[in-house]
Amino acid sequence: MRIFTRSLKTQFIEAFTLLILLSSCFLAAITGREASSEARYERGLLLTNRVQSLAKALDQSMWFWIKEVDTLRHTVGLIGGDMKKLSIAVNRLQDTMPAFAWIGLMNPQGKVFVATDGVLEGTDLSICAIFRQGKNGLFVGDVRKASLLAQLLPQPENGPLKFVDISMPIGEGELKDWVLVAHLSWAWAREVEEFILSGEGSDTNTKIMVLGADGSVILGGDNNEKPLALPLLQELEHSTSAWAVETWPDGIAYLTAAVSCTGFKDYDGLQWSVVARQSLDAAYEPVRRLVARILVAGLLLAVLFALVAGYIAQRTIAPLKALTAAADRLSRGERVTIPRNRGIREIEVLSASLSTLVENLTRTEKDRNRIQHAAERDALTGLLNRHGLAARIDEAMPSLTQNQGLVELLYMDLDGFKPINDAHGHHVGDAVLTILGQRLTRCLRKDDVLVRLGGDEFLALLGHTRGTPDILRTINRIREDVGAPISIDGLMLRIGISIGHATWHCANESVEDALKRADSELYMAKRTSKASQEVL
Repeated sequence: MRIFTRSLKTQFIEAFTLLILLSSCFLAAITGREASSEARYERGLLLTNRVQSLAKALDQSMWFWIKEVDTLRHTVGLIGGDMKKLSIAVNRLQDTMPAFAWIGLMNPQGKVFVATDGVLEGTDLSICAIFRQGKNGLFVGDVRKASLLAQLLPQPENGPLKFVDISMPIGEGELKDWVLVAHLSWAWAREVEEFILSGEGSDTNTKIMVLGADGSVILGGDNNEKPLALPLLQELEHSTSAWAVETWPDGIAYLTAAVSCTGFKDYDGLQWSVVARQSLDAAYEPVRRLVARILVAGLLLAVLFALVAGYIAQRTIAPLKALTAAADRLSRGERVTIPRNRGIREIEVLSASLSTLVENLTRTEKDRNRIQHAAERDALTGLLNRHGLAARIDEAMPSLTQNQGLVELLYMDLDGFKPINDAHGHHVGDAVLTILGQRLTRCLRKDDVLVRLGGDEFLALLGHTRGTPDILRTINRIREDVGAPISIDGLMLRIGISIGHATWHCANESVEDALKRADSELYMAKRTSKASQEVL
């Protein structure tokens, strides 16, 4: 036995230690060899996704502002020439949407008639692109520095005042040839930028910028930053996104991702580009940490599993003794928990033998339950029969007696069933009983009990455990559901029902006496009502 124990211990130690060491070395080697390409690919995709989020947010925001201006255009068309109401409308939009730095309404000659806060009212802007192009349809101008408005509006603290121009003709009503113009402050784009960058956490190695159509930095860079001329940007002429390792003007290579803003829905975009860069050290750092962790974890696991393997091997005899004791107890008919052990032939044989024995016992138990179910259930309807009723009452009697329980008994007999059974055959009668059994079940509560006593007689037991049952309402529902037409094999049949009700005082009388009273009430109901509809 000592030889066996020593061999098993050696087997465990060698297997677990060798497996962990080989796995760790293999993973470390593969990870180290593929680190550069995998890191570039993964981080490139992550960086591209982040850039795409900002590009999408910019396009969706621009589309939203255009729709706000379009909504104001419809409002102006409905108001007509009432300049006072028009002034209220444009100022209200600016109050609601502070991103609009200035909103104005120009006549067909380019003169500003209505403007927010009266700024530039009376000024002729006919030479401006916002009027010349806006009178022909929707015009969205690129980001530009303010000129005339810069002298009239407050300047932001973080740089010169910049606008995105939106203009469109009214196109309806008496002002259809007028032009609605809105100067959208570029401050809203900074809010979008801050929202996107806030998800970077402590990552200070990533920088995101928004470029204009000419490559100039319009967001995210320094005010004096020159237009970027990266080869990666040329790829955006053929694709909406790209990433690569690019050398920037500072002479340092960065992992770079670029995405073009292609617009949103009916907004075609302004040929903006969103560019992000990340230092290569930051890109490769997660892989280097992963390789080091794999090697350290492999060594620690190898030591740990060597100790565990030796301990398991030394305790192998304990499961053998436990299995032997379990087999002995099972042979005497006792219920035991069989320990499951695999890997050693002797233990496997014992486990298989005991498992077979337990399966046989379980099969016998299932057969007994199946026989009991067949004895207590009506074969046709699946409802409890008299034997099942007796078993349920025996189980519940101790609790009912102790709590002075009450049970409502509804003794039911079908009216008109025998003529149908005789005229159309037993198969129709069986189908009628099955359907009515289902209807009666739906009329009762979940905890109530329904029994088929035999033939066309049924019994319902309604307890008071979960509240006093509404007997009258239940009886009326039974009468309605049972009396509904029954369609079988092209036949439209109707069945009535007579019901006798009695309250069983469980602590003071036997169920047989209560059933007799319910049966008497049923008999009286049949005698006093030819249609079997009156219930006593």
